[in-house]
Amino acid sequence: MKIKGITPILLVVLVVLLITGKIGFLQGPLTTFMEYVDHSIGGVNAIGWSIVILTIVVRTIMLPLMVHQQRLATIQQEKMRMLQPQLSKVQAAQKAATTPADQQKASAAMMSIYRENNVSLLGGMNFAALVIQWPIFFGLYRAIQHAHGVGNAAFFGITLGEKSITLAIATAVVYALQSWLSMIGVPKEQKKQMATMMYIMPVMMFFMTYITNAGIALYFFVGAIMVVLQTLIIVIWRPRLRRNVESSFVVKDVADDALAGRLKSDAPQGAFARAMQQAQQAASQNEQTQEPKDIEATEHETTDQKVANRERNAGKQQRDSE
Repeated sequence: MKIKGITPILLVVLVVLLITGKIGFLQGPLTTFMEYVDHSIGGVNAIGWSIVILTIVVRTIMLPLMVHQQRLATIQQEKMRMLQPQLSKVQAAQKAATTPADQQKASAAMMSIYRENNVSLLGGMNFAALVIQWPIFFGLYRAIQHAHGVGNAAFFGITLGEKSITLAIATAVVYALQSWLSMIGVPKEQKKQMATMMYIMPVMMFFMTYITNAGIALYFFVGAIMVVLQTLIIVIWRPRLRRNVESSFVVKDVADDALAGRLKSDAPQGAFARAMQQAQQAASQNEQTQEPKDIEATEHETTDQKVANRERNAGKQQRDSE
């Protein structure tokens, strides 16, 4: 169930936590949990196991929220798949556009297709879910970073206080697997758009994991495994989601009307849509302010031509009379 207006409230709370330095308020309880696990397990690898268990516990608690986020994104992907014939028609118009006005009309047509079919440009992103994760993962990060004994501890021969190329490579490989799994069942056109991210994510996670100590790298590695798990859930769930979208989503074929400018423009919803409309209106106003000048210049030219013609005719008549 969605609570209307909760995202702005969460954003305000997050900003207050950042300004006051309280963003890591969960560090204390998470550190206590790590120390408890460390003493319970004991042995050389105890601190490493405490990091693994803590990461699994936190990620498991967050799993329903993360799966819900991916579910929304998957539903949007399936809706986009059903809209692809119309989008392809508009994309062809964009490529064929020879003037800024034509390009603007095609862009407006694309927005109209989304609007008329009630499809979000943000891909079903739930900002409330993203904001909630910040304090949790920040507290988890600081708990691991400042846990007692991490600097000198080892986990199966890997010193947790130093960099680990092994964990960096392992994390990149797991994220590459996750990227590949996320492509299963995705429509062909959307695969092209997602291909870049498929390569960027593993490389980015490699560097993020390598530049920090192995304790944090271990957290990233275990977290990557949990991300693979949630992606597998969506892969298994996708056929059912596709059937639900196909049975419930009614496609409005408005591409031709949108390209012809025959659709009534409703008030845009959201700051992004309003910004797009304002940009389009500003461009239209610029064109309109330029047109009167051109018309006025043309009228002056026409008047000057008439005066010149009358003077030539008067001179000709005078010569004929003489």
